[in-house]
Amino acid sequence: MLFFPIIIKQQEYNTYDFGGVEMTKEERQTKKREAILNGNMLKTILVISLPIVFYNLCNYLYGIYDMMIVQVAHIGDAADVVVLDQIKNMIQTLGGAIATGGGILIAKRIGGKDIVGARKAANTLFTLALIIAAVTLLFIPFAVPFLKLLQTDQTTIDNALGYFDIQMANLFIMTLNVAFIAIEKSKGNTFRIFILNIGVIAIKIGLTTLFAFGPFEGVTITWLAVATMIAQGFMMIFMIILSILPSNILRITFKSLNLNKENLLIIVKLSLPVFIGRFLFHFGKVYLNSIATANYGKMVVGALGISNTMAGLPTNIINSFEDGGSTIVSQNYGSGNGRRIKNFYIVNMILVASISLLSVIILFILKENVAGFFAGDDEEYRTIIVAIFKWECLDVFFTGLSGASIAIFYGFGKTKITSVMSMVNLFGFRLPTLMILMYGVKMNYEACGIAMFVSNTLAGIITFSLCLVFMLKINKNPKYESIFVKKDIGSSVVAG
Repeated sequence: MLFFPIIIKQQEYNTYDFGGVEMTKEERQTKKREAILNGNMLKTILVISLPIVFYNLCNYLYGIYDMMIVQVAHIGDAADVVVLDQIKNMIQTLGGAIATGGGILIAKRIGGKDIVGARKAANTLFTLALIIAAVTLLFIPFAVPFLKLLQTDQTTIDNALGYFDIQMANLFIMTLNVAFIAIEKSKGNTFRIFILNIGVIAIKIGLTTLFAFGPFEGVTITWLAVATMIAQGFMMIFMIILSILPSNILRITFKSLNLNKENLLIIVKLSLPVFIGRFLFHFGKVYLNSIATANYGKMVVGALGISNTMAGLPTNIINSFEDGGSTIVSQNYGSGNGRRIKNFYIVNMILVASISLLSVIILFILKENVAGFFAGDDEEYRTIIVAIFKWECLDVFFTGLSGASIAIFYGFGKTKITSVMSMVNLFGFRLPTLMILMYGVKMNYEACGIAMFVSNTLAGIITFSLCLVFMLKINKNPKYESIFVKKDIGSSVVAG
């Protein structure tokens, strides 16, 4: 319990002690609102988003470290890890989307000082997460036919079925964890998540290293999945302890678990567009892997996975600013603070664009080093990685513009736009481009990288353009013109 900020209930009027500074719940909520509504914009963005950045990077670095260990310790085929992890990520989108929708609902009720309603919504979210988590376990007995349905290579099934089964068991834990995290983020407790992840990543890296280089025989990639499950189990145990504490204003109890119709419908309505967008994103990668395997072989799939993983490092940072930024937009929208939303749009776009451009430059410079590390002495593999990775590097900038734009759309509740753009990206750009290059031009494996670049770039440009037009015309839109009327924002109701 030393990992967490200690919260001690002091009196009947709900006073808490934070490192020796006494502050009521109302004072804490007011302080957070004041920062979001009136504080320095750059500082506000960084304070809200950086803990989320660290959390997302911790989870993402699991994949990178596993791939490094597989290559260095020679305990399996990196392509198997890539293929099965992307299938796992596709399945995981449902639990993640539900957590996003539930978190939005809880935060809005907290912002409206409806703590009872927020607590009921938190218990509804956790009940729904339990059901979804239980469903993921069904993939274990049906793993082989499911993987064949996705046209997974037979050698991957033969060599890594145990890895997939453990990952599905791990999904049970992770689905509950993302629900817990959504509840904590809705209260603004991102630093608590930050601290907890230090312990999680230490356990993951420590166990993975021990399994790969310790006094064990017959180590396979399945052991890597076991290390991840143990680390996530650590998080789940502490999240459960935190959630059942009497001092927790959103306390989870067995008696309070519910599937309240009103809460359920709102969560589903908020989550469905998010799920569709994320599912299509990951499905596109899974489908691309199956096509690449059939036409170019597993070595190209491994190169695709390495490229996606390394280019995904800055993408995860961008997604974190998207997550944190949407909260800032949502609260200022609820407060009628339209001018500050425009200020956020400019500052956040410059910040994210700068991070994205710097990432493009660094990744492109290091592409040979990345390929050399993963390929070792295999010159053919190194060549394939470079040919695909250079295209992945170039689309990071436009992915950043898209992420900064999506923060605006999410903040205004326009989640359907992201779903539409995901469909356009996959079916309008990526697959047609790949088919033309593969079967029309008869290009080699580089077609996979070019298809990713074309689809992500065009989708990024369109999403950015739609958001720019929306922001330029928002003052004249009858639906939003009221948020540009000057008023005392300090007394307004915040939609958290």
